Amino acid sequence: MTFYNTKMDNTLIIKITDHISLNKGITPDEAEPIYTMEMEAFRNGMNVVLDFAGVEMLTTAFLNVAIGNLYKDYSSEDLKNMLKLENLDEDTALRIKRVTTNAKSFYSDKNGYSKMIGEVINEH
Repeated sequence: MTFYNTKMDNTLIIKITDHISLNKGITPDEAEPIYTMEMEAFRNGMNVVLDFAGVEMLTTAFLNVAIGNLYKDYSSEDLKNMLKLENLDEDTALRIKRVTTNAKSFYSDKNGYSKMIGEVINEH
């Protein structure tokens, strides 16, 4: 992990490829250290840059932990100000959009979302 100071604020840059195997983020376990670093940085008043340079593939399960879980504690507006994403390919950007949309829905109405999922599962 790399730290640098800008004139305006402290920023933690997390190179995703430093934390995944073979440039592929597959499991939620691989994303957990990234989430932990993000949360620690935010608690310390720092911003975070996630650098996706060199990433070949990321699963939704990985992104749910690395990015989606942030919505548990922070609003969309907070994250727009504190979290920046760099070097995204189109597929990763679309997957992140899906993850963030689902996370916002889930964390804004956990009970309703869980009830809806339960109803869908019980019907099938």
